[in-house]
Amino acid sequence: MIGSKAYQKRQAKARQRRRLTAQERLARDRRQAQQAAQVLKQALHDLGIPYNLVIEIEGRLRSQQKLLSKIVGMMFPPLFGCRTNKVLSHIIRAVF
Repeated sequence: MIGSKAYQKRQAKARQRRRLTAQERLARDRRQAQQAAQVLKQALHDLGIPYNLVIEIEGRLRSQQKLLSKIVGMMFPPLFGCRTNKVLSHIIRAVF
């Protein structure tokens, strides 16, 4: 009995460690993304590019990211919590 309780406690601590490190990675990634966005905005401002062109560039980058997400989702659907290939193929057939 005592061994199993100690094992459960170790497992719980390990899960908490992994969760905290995942949260820390997420927070770090968000900080890096915000910093990259600020640097890009500053660089575009320093180049003197008109604001409407900056908005167009942002839109194109966003559409490229959406396309990449779709491609990765089709290649590895269960890995990223997407639908399975079978379900996706049914949806695609229904659309076309």
